[in-house]
This record gives sequence, C-alpha cells and structure tokens, in this order.
Amino acid sequence: MPANATIMVVEGEADTRATLCGILEDAGYRVIGLERGTEALEIIRSSPFNIIITDISFPDVAGVEILELAKEINPDVAVIMITGYASREAGVDALNQGAYAYFVKPVNPDEIKTTIANALKQQRLSLENKRLVDRLQRSNKLLFEANEELSRATQAKSEFLANISHELRTPLSVIIGFSELMIDKVTGEINDKQRQCLSDILDSTQHMLNLINDVLDLSKIESGKVELKLENIALSKVIQSLTRTMMPILTPRQQSLDVEIEDDLPPVHADKAKVKQVFFNLLSNATWFSPDGGNLKIEAVRKGDWCQVSVIDNGIGINKEDQEQIFEPFCQLDNPLTREKNGTGLGLTLVKQIIERHGGRIWVKSDYGKGSRFIFTLPLATNDCHT
Repeated sequence: MPANATIMVVEGEADTRATLCGILEDAGYRVIGLERGTEALEIIRSSPFNIIITDISFPDVAGVEILELAKEINPDVAVIMITGYASREAGVDALNQGAYAYFVKPVNPDEIKTTIANALKQQRLSLENKRLVDRLQRSNKLLFEANEELSRATQAKSEFLANISHELRTPLSVIIGFSELMIDKVTGEINDKQRQCLSDILDSTQHMLNLINDVLDLSKIESGKVELKLENIALSKVIQSLTRTMMPILTPRQQSLDVEIEDDLPPVHADKAKVKQVFFNLLSNATWFSPDGGNLKIEAVRKGDWCQVSVIDNGIGINKEDQEQIFEPFCQLDNPLTREKNGTGLGLTLVKQIIERHGGRIWVKSDYGKGSRFIFTLPLATNDCHT
C-alpha cells in the first residue's frame, strides 16, 4: 500500500524536486526531498527507504554512489535514476549497476507513478518469496530432525526386538523339545487326552517360535545387521530346489506348480538363501490362499538390467483396499478356504525388505476371486559382479 512506502527524492533543482515530491505525496506516499547527494548518503545509512529517486550527477557526489550505497544496505531497494540529458549511455550504465529504471527530465507523472507501483509490487513479491523460503528451510530442518529421531527410534526398536526375540527362542525351543519327547512316549506312557493337550501345546509353541523367528529376521534387516552374501546365482537352480521343497505342501492338496523361465536368462546377483526365503514365503502364501487342485506358477523374464519374477496363483485374490497394506508388519488377511490361522503376518514384510535390500522392488496385481500375481525384481549379474 502507498501509505506504507517511503520514498527519497534527491534532486538539486528545487522546482523539479518540489514537483516530484508533490506528485508522490498526492499519490499517498511518504516522501522526503533532499538537495545534496552527501546528505542522501548520510540518511540512507540510518533510515530505510522503499524507493530512491536520484539525479545521475551532483556537485558533491555522483548518483551512482547513492545507488551503490543504497543497494549495499538494502538489496531490495528500487533506485530510479533521472537525468536532464537524454543520454542513452548514462541510463544503460545505471541499469547495469542495479538501477530499477531511469527517466529523462521532465518526468512524466503517470509513468513514474506506474514504475514506482511496479517496483513496490516486485518488492512485496520478493519479500513473500523470502518468507516462504525461510519457512521452507525451517520446515525442512524440523523434518530432518524428526527423521533423524525416527531413525534412532526405529533402530532402537529393531535392536530391542532382536534382543528380546533371541532371548525368547531358547525357552520356547525347550518347551517344543520336551513336548515332542512326551508325545513320542520317551518319558512314559500318555493317554489320548494327554496326547491332544501336548499336541495343542506343541502347535501353539511352534506358532509362537515362528513368529519370533520372523520378528528376529525383520529386526536384523531393519537394524542393518544382516549382510547380504551376494553371488551370481542361476535362478533356475534355485527354483528347481524350491519345487522339491514345496512338493510335500502341494501334493496333499493336489496343487500344481509350473515354471516358465526365459531362455538364456542371465544369472542374478543376489543372496541365494534370501532369494530362497522370498520364493518360499510367496509360494506358501500362494498355496495357502488357493483351493485344492489350484494351479501355481513361477515366471522369470529379463527386463533391461533386471530379472522380473512373478509368483502366480488362481486363488481367492486380494481386495483392492487390502492390496495397500499387505506388505505392512503383522497384516493377515482372512482366508475363507480354511478356518485355520496361518502365518505370522510378517512373511510379506520380510519379502519386501529382502527385495529392497537387493535394490529391487515388489508389487502385487490381483483380481478378487480370480487370483494374484506377486511381481519382484532382482539385479542381473554383470561383468563387474563376482561370486
């Protein structure tokens, strides 16, 4: 607003100075008129101005000195130069040194008011930009500090879970061991009711141990304590060994597993044990959520420098809203094919962590009632990769 803007007019000619001051005061600006350049320099050092209008030359100082001092103290100040001579060179030189504009006397009132209005608008935009930048910098600093705190908290959480999980494994293993001994009648005869109770104890304890093992694996990965043993591995051999491992699970439910690998697929550069874990978790989920007689399939193709693997089933599929959360820890989906509760809810979380540690990514495509396709990528081996 004009009322908030202060303008200095430095002009040796009294009539020109009075005219300019009058025009600007009538427009609503606060104006101070000065005759001498040295006086202007002194006041500029102590008082802020939005606009300075100055002649190019004075008997005591050059107008460029006023321009330089004003810009040094306040880079946003708009300095408008005026001259009694239509000197293009003088005006261009003033603009090159930072002047906002220059006019030849006599000054057109409308033109100079328009120029001042534009200069003030530019100043307001510049000030607002600075405020936004400062606010953004403060926000970024707070976000960085929050991320640092979150990282420390996550690290502490992972270390805590890893430690407590490790401590819990030993007593649970003892319970499992003694339960198995009693079921096998090593400690003496048991009746049917006792056998059933021991079986329930064994199943529940084994389920708890599986959960603890998954928590321990996840905590180690999150805390960075798991080092990948990278080597060049042939995916076909890994899948072949997994096919044998999965047979005792697939056969009772009459499920099939097909494998389709692209010809001449290069080896991947990965941790063989971790890749097996990824396949086993995905295939276990696939068979669990597929009906008896269901069909499972593994596909592997080359995509640029990556191997893209798909684990496919024709099971119950996943609702759209559930697809957003299935990789979150402890997420378990209802399975209408069975009433049993399976898994720990950490299998897909572990898969995601392992794939991302290899630099790849994993996602899912699914139509509810028709089946699911879990897709992940692993880096192909290059000449720079050594086993």
